[in-house]
Amino acid sequence: MSAAIQVPSSDLRSELINWRQRLEATANDSRDSFEFSGLLREVTSAIERLSEPESYGICQVCHDLIGQAAMNVDPLAKTCLNCLTPAQLSELEDDLNRAWLIQGDLLPKQNFKFNGWEVSYHYEPAGPVSGDYCDLVSTDCGDLYFLIGDVSGKGVAASLLMGRLHAIFRSLIGSGFDVSQLVERANHLFADTTMRPYYATLVCGKASPDGRVEICNAGHCAPLFLHNGDVSPIAATGLPVGMFCQERYESANLQMQKGDCLLLYTDGLSEARDRTNEEYGHRRLNSFLAEASQPSASSVVSRLVEDARAFSSGLPIFDDLTVMAIEMVGH
Repeated sequence: MSAAIQVPSSDLRSELINWRQRLEATANDSRDSFEFSGLLREVTSAIERLSEPESYGICQVCHDLIGQAAMNVDPLAKTCLNCLTPAQLSELEDDLNRAWLIQGDLLPKQNFKFNGWEVSYHYEPAGPVSGDYCDLVSTDCGDLYFLIGDVSGKGVAASLLMGRLHAIFRSLIGSGFDVSQLVERANHLFADTTMRPYYATLVCGKASPDGRVEICNAGHCAPLFLHNGDVSPIAATGLPVGMFCQERYESANLQMQKGDCLLLYTDGLSEARDRTNEEYGHRRLNSFLAEASQPSASSVVSRLVEDARAFSSGLPIFDDLTVMAIEMVGH
């Protein structure tokens, strides 16, 4: 997701004050409050700069605007990239490389097989780290949870929030919630602990061994149900998570048969562009899937990514790209 919702500085100041209060409460409850002291100083400094119109969002070295994109990534930023020293740039690159290694460990196994289901996915960041969310969780009772999402913004901030979503859903799955309740609870936790203007679109689903699928779409690209050559979208049933704490969600139910497939993706696919700036688009995506005759999960993912790359004529992707296919293969 390429952009976050812009928030007036007065709202951002309130958010930062609220964030500082939460950090102070966490530090007071922690055995080692020292680890929070540096972040608390940075937040306090940002609040003070917001009170000075010529200070917040201004590089403290060259005094030019840092830029909205950079401030979306790091609301506490005090220096633009052009003013970083070679040592600082090298440290930043090392940090980003370590961040990707950590993020990579959060991804599920490739070619995942569980209880009559096979899942394949493609995960490709547009930069060093990704704001796309992708996870698979199998349970002791035989169900498979699948999740895909897209955090607003780009860069490190988006990747951190992706990690937060991962932790929230992992902690809630297995607590006895149905899928819509699971998303409602996750939304409440995410909204309560995340600064505006960040939010995330996502799809959460549960696949049962008998082919039943319960799926909830929170403002995300519509998943596509592939059955006997037909392609059926599953529309969103609620707003993205993180916008309102008390948002309500509904789920849809499918009965999948052997050979049926469910495709999920982020807008890095549908909004991929060619050299004339034309989008890949939903029409091309639907046509591609309709022409594929009962593809396996692995083949539909690999062929779809190849088609998107051919459409873009080798241009680098400008947004994080994730594609996931879930196939009912039976026992």
